[in-house]
Amino acid sequence: MDVTASGSELRDAARLARESVVVGQAVALGRWIGTGRRPVTAGQVLRKADVPAAGAALGVDVPSKLRTMADIRALHRPWCVAVATGLLQLGGGWVTGGPALEGWPPDDADLLARWLTGLRAVCAAESYPQDEDSVRLLVMALLTVLGQDKVPRKAGLWALMDAALRDLCDRYDKASWEASHAADRYYDLETGTPIVGLVVLLAEFGAVTGDPGKPVITPLGRWAAAHLADGLPGLADPAWPAAELIAEAAQFSDEEQQHHVVWGWLAGRDPTQAAREILAAAEGMSPLLRSVAVHVVEGLGEDALPAWREMKSSPQVGPYARAELAAWDQGPEPGDTDWEWLAVEAAAAALQDKGPDEALNRVWEGMPGADLDACLAAVQGTGHPKAADLARAVAEFAASGAPLSIEQVAELRVSLSGARPPIWRRVRLPAAATLADLHQTIQVLFGWDGDHLHLFEVGKKKYADEFTGLERTGDEQAVRIRDVLTPGAKVGYTYDFGADWEHEITLEHTIPREPGQDYPVCVEWRGDSPVEYWSEDDPEEPEPFNLAEVNRQLAALGESED
Repeated sequence: MDVTASGSELRDAARLARESVVVGQAVALGRWIGTGRRPVTAGQVLRKADVPAAGAALGVDVPSKLRTMADIRALHRPWCVAVATGLLQLGGGWVTGGPALEGWPPDDADLLARWLTGLRAVCAAESYPQDEDSVRLLVMALLTVLGQDKVPRKAGLWALMDAALRDLCDRYDKASWEASHAADRYYDLETGTPIVGLVVLLAEFGAVTGDPGKPVITPLGRWAAAHLADGLPGLADPAWPAAELIAEAAQFSDEEQQHHVVWGWLAGRDPTQAAREILAAAEGMSPLLRSVAVHVVEGLGEDALPAWREMKSSPQVGPYARAELAAWDQGPEPGDTDWEWLAVEAAAAALQDKGPDEALNRVWEGMPGADLDACLAAVQGTGHPKAADLARAVAEFAASGAPLSIEQVAELRVSLSGARPPIWRRVRLPAAATLADLHQTIQVLFGWDGDHLHLFEVGKKKYADEFTGLERTGDEQAVRIRDVLTPGAKVGYTYDFGADWEHEITLEHTIPREPGQDYPVCVEWRGDSPVEYWSEDDPEEPEPFNLAEVNRQLAALGESED
């Protein structure tokens, strides 16, 4: 079934979604919570003390010895679906009944969308520690095979599915070994394949039926096969015009995904001509799309220089072109007028992409002025076509009474993992600081010399300095701590991949910024920092932790970032 499916086929798919085991259990969980609330763990699942009652509500047996609710698939799957579809709502360390409970079930179209969201949530949860799309790709591969008119079974379903999986991984720029490793958790001893475990998963969702050894795809499974790839970075059609290419790439914030989308389109073109096409299209685009287009052309390197020269006098791409040519020593350094125009461009793109709080941060960081009014006046003075809209949106947001991250401070506890006795620091820094800022702060807090690679781990995502070239990592400079640190959640930070100094970072509080206070600032500590290059042949004792000196260095760090 594809997007042109008939009304009767869609009704059949929606009926199967409504009647599926996992959706019924998700609704039961929502009604079990009802108008009350239950505490949840840092992993966002029920505490062990409440798991037996949840199991009883669903008719699921709960073992007497339990590590976490997440280990019980029969509970965790409907829990993931309930949270993802709004039948349950998480927040502030509690779970409550969600808004979707009222008036459930929704109409067919909404029900199918929620069902798909729930299936993706379960796939993501069961992918860990592999890439979060690993199980989704396994499910897509199995549905692809089962959706064939005549499924040959002589070679076994797993052989067919494995071939389909490799094709999908190539198409969406995924590592096939990660998906193959994720398949191990569904392994069945009798058949020697993961087919049975995956069939059980899809049967619970109503996407397949029949004997586990000979599954049959349902109308709902065919509908899912046509929609599960939504949101994955497929290769752009080489026949697309440049504007369509950029719009497709802009759906993905991850730079590697954007690169994969445009790769096939670029491969068949002369790079200089490709740059011309993209920059010409970018001239009439929104700031967000234009920023993506510019980034694609920057990736073409020296081959794009003729195109940059041709665009240096254009109204919208010109400031980018002049900055890029200066970076290649092909033109003078841009003046304040260009840099402020580009700051407004970045803020306008942020307004479209992430909302007014991020736009406010970009204005505050990029525009001259001692206060917000002065910054917004400078925005208006740039002549940028989006200046008025940007200034109005930021001013309205600032006056709305909503929390402004530029006025918030995050209090973090940074602990050195495995240290005995414990070694930790409590530090306050702006909530709008980036992970790159946090890296510099940690270096001062623990007295590291900064000569080694480092890595942040936020859930299943990793971030590092983009110039180190670490594979499958995001740019730490592009991520603010307010977006990745929530109360109770933990972020990992590893410094020196040889010594593996591992740190655990938790957000303890978010508090108002104190006027006149320098940030970052260390407010409490325990334990002297270990000797970074300790040697048995020449042992050293750590220098005593000096709070005043550390805060002097942190204050200097904060001044350099302003």
